[in-house]
Order: sequence, then C-alpha cells, then structure tokens
Amino acid sequence: MSLNPRSVYIIAKKEFADNVRSRWIVALIAIFLTLTIASAFMAGGGSVGEMDLTVGVLMTISSMLVPIIAIMLGYATISGEAESGALSVVLACPVRRSEVLLGKFLGLGSVICFSILVGFGVSGMIIAGTTGHAQWGGYVAFILLTMLLGLLYVSLSMCFSALLKRRVTSLGAGVVTFFWGMIIGMIMMGLFMATGGSMNDLISGDTSSVPDWFWFSVFLSPQDGNQMAAMLAFGQTEFMGFEFDVPWITLSSLAFAQLLWTVVPLMLAYWWFQKRDV
Repeated sequence: MSLNPRSVYIIAKKEFADNVRSRWIVALIAIFLTLTIASAFMAGGGSVGEMDLTVGVLMTISSMLVPIIAIMLGYATISGEAESGALSVVLACPVRRSEVLLGKFLGLGSVICFSILVGFGVSGMIIAGTTGHAQWGGYVAFILLTMLLGLLYVSLSMCFSALLKRRVTSLGAGVVTFFWGMIIGMIMMGLFMATGGSMNDLISGDTSSVPDWFWFSVFLSPQDGNQMAAMLAFGQTEFMGFEFDVPWITLSSLAFAQLLWTVVPLMLAYWWFQKRDV
C-alpha cells in the first residue's frame, strides 16, 4: 500500500480547518482549561492543589469526557459522508481510500490533541505558578496519555463508521464501546467476589491472593488503562481505592496496550473501507 503524503496532508488539513471554522477547537480548549482549574480547586479543598492531586481528580473526569468528544468527532467520518454523498465526491478525485482514511484520522486526531495540549498545558502552568511546585514529568506524561486516549477513541469511532452503513448505528456502536470500558472493571470485580475473592486483600494491598485475570481488566478497558497509567506516571500505586503491586502492569505495558487499541481498529477500518460500496 503506497501513500501520497500530500494527499494525506490535504485531507488532514481540511478536517482540522473544518473544526476550526465550526469553533470545535475553541470549545474543547475552554472545556479542558476549565476542567483542569476546577479539578485543581477540588484537589486543594478550595485553593489550587498541586499537580499530582489535581491529576488524581482530573483523570477520572477526563477519561469519560475525552472518549465522548472523540466519538462525536469520528462517528460520522465514513458512514455520515456516505449517507450525504460527500464521500462519493471525495473518492471521485485521484485519491486512494487509504489516504482518505489516514488523512481524516490525522486531521481529527490533531483537533483533539491540540485542544488537550493547549487546555491542559496552559492550566498546568497556572497551577505550577500558583503553587510554586511542579511535577512536570508526571504531568506531561498525563497529557500524552490523554492525547493517546483521544486518538484511541477516534480510531474506534472511525472503525465503526467504516463498518456500519448509517451514522446513527456508528454512533450507537461508539457509545456501547465507551460503556464497555466503563463497566468491565465492575464486571471483573463481580467475578472476583463471586469466585471467593476477598475485598480485604484488595484494600490492604495483598495482591498475592488476587488472580492475574482480575488485573487484566486494565488492558481490556481503555479508560481504566489510561487512569492506571496516569497514576503510575506520578508514582502512585492505588487504583479504584485499592493498593496494587503487580510487576507486569507498568507504564510501558499500559501505553503499549493503548497503542494496540488505537492501531488495530484503524487497520480494521481500512479493511472495511476498502470493501465498502459507496
């Protein structure tokens, strides 16, 4: 599969420009900026809290908000334009489907990444300047992980958009995937307790009696994986209120899992898009 970089760039630029004109980027920057400052005040009990405390509050909210935004950006990318007839016009030009797909992914991904970078970056500088204490290593890692979560859900939503014929069903599939990420941890907890697991072992941090499959949920849920990775970036070892010490759950392994969650759906989207009759 050969790609024309110029064609990919033109399509990505158009996607980015469309969202600039529709004020999506301004709205997202304002949301992320406000969210971070509000989380800082919540973490500080009425005053601006430090970065690690702020991220502890922020990551729970952002792991829900960012996927929803990404799904809204990507769900109609293929199915919506196919319904409106716009996709037929694009494909009538001398451009490959792979270039269209990659250009749209990069364009939409740049929208959410730019918004996260500016919104969280500016608020991070405000927090650092107010508290006089910055943990930039962990905070930058948190920003990058949040960007990756956004790209992940853009990829997933585009995958469903390439597979399904109508935009409403593409949106429905994206929402189902979002809720899967939200509830898989609770499902694993229920299975753990149903098979004789002890809540006291989790609370005390005694993971020797906790089976490996229980912790595997952080790889099955993009949201849980994102939250745990952000905590590890700040050296925290508590997840969902429980202490954990699992050698194979590291920042690197979680980031790799998030990358797989991004790349595999994008590859499937390409495969289905190639077979799609528009």
